Amino acid sequence: MKKVMILGAGSGQVPFLKICRSKGYEVIVVSVPGDYPGFKLADKFYFVDTRDKDTILKIARDEKIDAILTDQTDVSVPTVAFVAEKMDLRGIGYETALKFTDKYLMRKAAKEAGVGVPAFDRAFNVAEAVDIAEKIGYPLIIKPVDSSGSRGVRRIDSPEDLKKEFDATKHYSLSGTVILEGFIEGKEYLVDGYAMDYEYCNLDLGIKEQFNLPGMYMSKMCMFSSAKRIKDRVGQMVLEANKKLATSMRLPFGITHAEYRYNKAEDKVYLIEIAARGGGDYISSDLTALASGFSTNEPLVDYIVNGNIHKANFDKLDDKVAAWLGVAFPADGIVRYIKGLENLQHIHGVYRHHMDNIFIGKKVHPPTDDTGRYGLILIHADTEDECYKIIGKAKNTLDIEIETADGIKKQIW
Repeated sequence: MKKVMILGAGSGQVPFLKICRSKGYEVIVVSVPGDYPGFKLADKFYFVDTRDKDTILKIARDEKIDAILTDQTDVSVPTVAFVAEKMDLRGIGYETALKFTDKYLMRKAAKEAGVGVPAFDRAFNVAEAVDIAEKIGYPLIIKPVDSSGSRGVRRIDSPEDLKKEFDATKHYSLSGTVILEGFIEGKEYLVDGYAMDYEYCNLDLGIKEQFNLPGMYMSKMCMFSSAKRIKDRVGQMVLEANKKLATSMRLPFGITHAEYRYNKAEDKVYLIEIAARGGGDYISSDLTALASGFSTNEPLVDYIVNGNIHKANFDKLDDKVAAWLGVAFPADGIVRYIKGLENLQHIHGVYRHHMDNIFIGKKVHPPTDDTGRYGLILIHADTEDECYKIIGKAKNTLDIEIETADGIKKQIW
């Protein structure tokens, strides 16, 4: 029986866990303690921070594992690569993993590849940040150099803003490092792709819409069209930049999830970030497959565990669209009323919904980053226009009210 170690026990690991269980593998989960669904699917688990690569390497050696995996989280990617490298297992390489998780190294790699990046530098304290900001100019964006989920991402318009926000952003950095970069106006795009034996294939192109919350960048909807559907010039520019970057970074295998911004005035595509793992919010497990017809997870697990090579064929991709839609709340409150939840699944084009974290009596809070959304509705369609219509029907169907200190308020879309 093959023995597989999976780092993380959250919902993002469940697709890999289910695949491994269905194949009859013995599954070892490593995670910090918590009420995570992955523990229930494990044959054995260890309570260890997934960033602690030396402790996890010792456990992996003691357990004599055959493979190590993670998905939908950046913090575990370097540890997976480190353990695989030390044990001569299939992995992407530790140095490659760092390029895909450290935003400073990532931007250096993109610049070397000829992919657009705004002016950038990293700072370890606020004094360094102020000096860097003077060189880059305002407005600018600050981010933790090694975090995800839009945690700590802020637009900065003045030195006063920078001094006010720097420590809050640094708090989310594992290494205590903040990256500053020039603010780029333009439309934001997502790209999901798949590499196997150093051959890379774009699978979908996504667009996102943000909640209207000042100074914050939190997605309320993401729509993904099969890469095969993309005919417009800008969309093709984004796909070309993504393939160029993933190829130049020498990713031997795996799923990528990337974000770009297109600046119309410069007619240029800029990298926001690229990760060597599947997109969260059911992107790698469901939406990419619904849009493109290529399901990445099972072929990837089979390769990592058994060495069987499964490549994606761009010419054979489906020509469809998929999306997720999330909700948020404008204030602290308690859910007092929910209507229409049972009708969501009856809307043609609603693939599935995940509203188990919204119920009567639930305490809710306004979002501060992408982790502050509640519930997701997954949608699939033949065209973008049809997808928008289904999103509209879902919004009109679901009605949630919360009791706040300022009275009754509804969900925001």
